[in-house]
Amino acid sequence: MVFRMLAAAACLLAFSSYSHAQAWPNSSITFVTPLAVGSASDVALRIVSEQISKSLGQSILIDNQTGASGAIGAEKVANANPNGSVFCGCNNAILSVLPQLRKVPYSPSKSFKPIGMVAVLPTVLVVNADSPFKTVKDIVDFAKANPGKVEYASGGVGSPQHIAMAMFESMAGIKFTHVPYKGASQAAVGVAGGEVPVMFNAIGTVLPLIKSGKLRPIAIAGSQRTPIMNDIPTVSESGIPGYNYASWVGIIGPAGISDEIVGKLSGEILKTLAMPEIIKKLSDNGIDPYPMSASQMSAFMAADYQRMGKVIKEAGISGD
Repeated sequence: MVFRMLAAAACLLAFSSYSHAQAWPNSSITFVTPLAVGSASDVALRIVSEQISKSLGQSILIDNQTGASGAIGAEKVANANPNGSVFCGCNNAILSVLPQLRKVPYSPSKSFKPIGMVAVLPTVLVVNADSPFKTVKDIVDFAKANPGKVEYASGGVGSPQHIAMAMFESMAGIKFTHVPYKGASQAAVGVAGGEVPVMFNAIGTVLPLIKSGKLRPIAIAGSQRTPIMNDIPTVSESGIPGYNYASWVGIIGPAGISDEIVGKLSGEILKTLAMPEIIKKLSDNGIDPYPMSASQMSAFMAADYQRMGKVIKEAGISGD
């Protein structure tokens, strides 16, 4: 009799937990992002979250927290209640790069649970519109003749812009001077305003400045040209064979979040990224949809951590 009562209680508890998970979300949701407002990652998250909010019937707030190169925002999510109210819209800089450059208050593999990949952010080498640099060769030739005299902007130490240029320096055999800003958007404005002559940045971040004539695109960082700028050659085509860089953004949650919530949000992300109107919105902003399930993202993150570790070592990148 006691056994039957305990079994019934266990079933009731399981049903209660299942019902609670199925009721998610029953309140508003926050996507903390350690990325600057207006950056390509921020734009991608806002486009996707707006649709997910409609599908779930709950508001989704984007909370930009960029302090300590994004570590503050990531730590907030790592320590959040795993009830499905707080997630992180993170990129490879936060999860694959920063932890390999300095001590951070979270573990990429232990503090979070992957939910779903959102997008790949094609990257472009840009200069101020008044710059004498017209090609990759122009930049490399000048840098070789004037070591350290060419400054480049980035969104901070360990940011995608920093890593992309450090790879460029390493593979071209040149040396620049790093000028970190407080975010990718601010760095782009700095180059457009002539404060710094050159940088790599996500196309989605710099596209408005390119269209307005304030920045000039020089070369695409990825392995192939991008449709939105199909007349711009790749860095590899421009004299640095094998150069290939792109950043990504995805959604993760605190480690203790339930599999039921993960499954539901992951499904919404996949459904959203299959919508033609969402694909067009992302593409119009120079962003490529990159849908992955939670399990696929987990394997991808582990592989990317190893890949970026190799890049950091070969390029001699430090956290200074």
